[in-house]
Amino acid sequence: MSPSEGERAIRGRGGLGVVVLLCLVAMLAACSKVSPTPPATSAPTTSPGEVWLAVLGSAEDPNELDAPYAELVGSLGAGSVTHVVVSPSACYSGLPSRYDGRYVLGVWDATERAVRAMLDPAGAREGWIGAVASTCVD
Repeated sequence: MSPSEGERAIRGRGGLGVVVLLCLVAMLAACSKVSPTPPATSAPTTSPGEVWLAVLGSAEDPNELDAPYAELVGSLGAGSVTHVVVSPSACYSGLPSRYDGRYVLGVWDATERAVRAMLDPAGAREGWIGAVASTCVD
């Protein structure tokens, strides 16, 4: 084989190597784009944007809810503390009118069962419980 024939053979193999490499990269890229099947979820128990809220107390002055708030937080597990709120009643659509213009101390979660599961061990009793839509952003 002459030197020029050898160079053509090497270039031919090199070109083939590039083609094989590009095919391999394309196959790997295609495989990485396959998304796993999403897990099955249960049907929501509230409409989008709604949560269940148990109102445990209310006051015209939010400072009046400090002691009940501290007592409730102390009786709940650490993971439940983020579900305790003291908010103006105007932050929730769907509350009874008796809370209009007041601050409410409440416990919220996605389902009524989850709310009651937090309240029962704490020995807390709600004044009202129901599905509400939060209209305020913290």
